[in-house]
Amino acid sequence: MIIRNINLTNFRNYGRLDLEVGPSVNVIYGNNAQGKTNIIEAISVGSSVISHRTSKDKEMIKFGENEYIIDLKCHDEVYNSDVDLQACYFTEKSFLNDKKTAGRKLSHDGMVIPKISKYMGVCNTVIFAPEDLSIVKGQPAARRKYLNLLICKVSPSYYDVLGRTRRIIDQKNACLKSFKGRFDKNRENELEYWDFSLADLSAYLIMERFRYCELISRKASAHHSVISDGKENLKVGYSTITGSEGVIRGILTDSDMFDQFIDGTLSEGILAQIKGSLSDYILTKLRSERISDVERGVYGNGVHRDDLDISLNALPMRQYSSQGQQRSAALALKLAELEILRDKTKSSPILLLDDVFSELDEGRRVSLLSGMNTAQIFITCTDRAFVENELSSIVTMDIDTRFFRVESGTVFCE
Repeated sequence: MIIRNINLTNFRNYGRLDLEVGPSVNVIYGNNAQGKTNIIEAISVGSSVISHRTSKDKEMIKFGENEYIIDLKCHDEVYNSDVDLQACYFTEKSFLNDKKTAGRKLSHDGMVIPKISKYMGVCNTVIFAPEDLSIVKGQPAARRKYLNLLICKVSPSYYDVLGRTRRIIDQKNACLKSFKGRFDKNRENELEYWDFSLADLSAYLIMERFRYCELISRKASAHHSVISDGKENLKVGYSTITGSEGVIRGILTDSDMFDQFIDGTLSEGILAQIKGSLSDYILTKLRSERISDVERGVYGNGVHRDDLDISLNALPMRQYSSQGQQRSAALALKLAELEILRDKTKSSPILLLDDVFSELDEGRRVSLLSGMNTAQIFITCTDRAFVENELSSIVTMDIDTRFFRVESGTVFCE
């Protein structure tokens, strides 16, 4: 998939933008605070509905306006067909709003898409930005976001299960608070209702997260070995409800089907067996923790607290790594994401590099762009000459590189 045109209305500092871009490398340059990153963000939101900068859609609306519209006109090279994706968000005052409440509207080729899960995965993008260092050194939420978004792009149904799980957890927490810190045996059936649903949904999420975490670890480790010249060993582990991983590994080891599970080629029957056993195990755990949950008034030990354990040479990177090592690890994780998406979708995702190109040394730049000559790339930077010179030694000569200068929300094609 490649993007041919980017059309923005009232997005960030752009009142209107109609930009025709190239199928290969697009360099967007200019001074800081002119609107370069806003274009990258618009591509990310228009393709995945998720911003790498904010979780609040209202913040992306141009000041004084009541809606933003992102229209990406794309071309699917696999099926040789044109694709039109449009993502809108409007306030209650917007002319687009007939219900008088704030909301989002998504469309694919002019047809309204009622569910985000049906929209994601049509045009896959991978963004690498300074904020991605938080995947390594930040809080667990940043790593869950990285993992969740990757899985959603490959398996849109995962997004639906994720949303249902969050709603059930919110409802269980409301129920727990109603106990006011004192367990009432006569009301235990209320918690049983929520826990039964949670166990089933959590089993699905854990299986998917465990599988993709193993894929990420294998691929990120290989990429990091190249980046570090074989001097460092990167590993990514999965931290979830205690004992859950053992249930999965136990069944797979006994049946000698671990690699099939990781590759996604395991039969539906075996997957159902694993899910059933894991769900039963989680339900038992939930029942054993009910009294402590009631006393706290909140559901404590669940998939909403999952994390990725990222280590370098067997040491946790959050505590024992330099900024350079963190940058290398973040790059390796992004390269793993690229490779997984390409393997699973049989198409190269669009690569978005937001103000990171000049911060990477030559080895990391080569690693990032290696094998991506067939993909569409967007790069933001402040210095055109630097990037132009660097690209000439990395990207093959027959690649069409286009430059766009940004000044105060106006884009000039050069």
